[in-house]
Formats: sequence, C-alpha cells, structure tokens
Amino acid sequence: MNRFIAFADRLSMGVGMTAATLVAPLGIIMTYEVLARFMLNLPTFWAYELSYMITGAHFALGIAMVTRRGEHIRIDFLYARMSDRTKAILDFVVLLCCMLPMMTWVASELVDYAWTAWWRGDRSGESGWNPVVWPVRVVIAFGFVVFAIQLLAETLKTGAVVFLARPPEGDR
Repeated sequence: MNRFIAFADRLSMGVGMTAATLVAPLGIIMTYEVLARFMLNLPTFWAYELSYMITGAHFALGIAMVTRRGEHIRIDFLYARMSDRTKAILDFVVLLCCMLPMMTWVASELVDYAWTAWWRGDRSGESGWNPVVWPVRVVIAFGFVVFAIQLLAETLKTGAVVFLARPPEGDR
C-alpha cells in the first residue's frame, strides 16, 4: 500500500509540475494575439483554439497535484471545526463513495473519447486552422487517469487514518 501511495504521489507531482510549464506558452500566445489583434489589426486564426487546448491540458494535468497537496476548494466553515478523526471519516466516505468511482468513470470515458477522436481523425471545427483534436484529448484523458490514481491513493491514506488510526508510512 505504501509503495502505491508513494508512486501515486510522485506521479501526481511530476505531472503537475509539467502542467505548470504550460502557463508560459499560454501567456506568450495570448500576448501575441492581443498585440496582433489590437496593435496591428491582424487577428490570428489559431490563438483561440491553441489557448483553450493548452488551458484544458493545464487543468487536467494539474488536478492530481492539487489533490495530492490538499489545495482543492473545500467548504471550510464546517470542515475546519471538525476533529481530525471526523475529517478523516468524512474524507474517506466522500472519496470512496463519490469521488473515486465518479472520476474513474470520467477517466475511462475520456480515454474512449480520445481514442475515438484519433480513430475518426476529428478536427476542432472552430476556425480556419481546424487542427486535429486527439492530442489534446489524449493529454486531458491522461490527466484524469492520473487524478483517479491519486484519488485511490488519497482514499487509502484516509482509510489508514480511519481504520488504523495512523497515516501510512512516508505520507506527505
């Protein structure tokens, strides 16, 4: 169990750090588009499509790291007042009964969606550029697969706290 958790944590952090690097090209693309559009009156065909693809990839690749670090949005006004054990029980139930099954299903469907896009040669249809969309769909599917793996690791971590009254070795 501890080896799986360590693997999932390392994978999530590595993929998340890679996702962070996508902010730089996104900033460059958007800056170029703004300058080209408003200063030169030369709007681009590709900037909008590329920016939403990079943003989607950034989100999908970063979500596992955010979960690993416990930095996701939470309704804190009640959660902060709970004991550590109650928090662990609540986290365990939510992870096991809601998040893990739902995100495993979403990841599975996204893998199928990416495969179908590759197989059919789907294109965006948003602009004159009209790029193939399977690469970004593969990246997003991969991000959600990593997210599902991290959710399983988080479920195991909170399960250890709930049932063994201690966190797994090497946690955080």
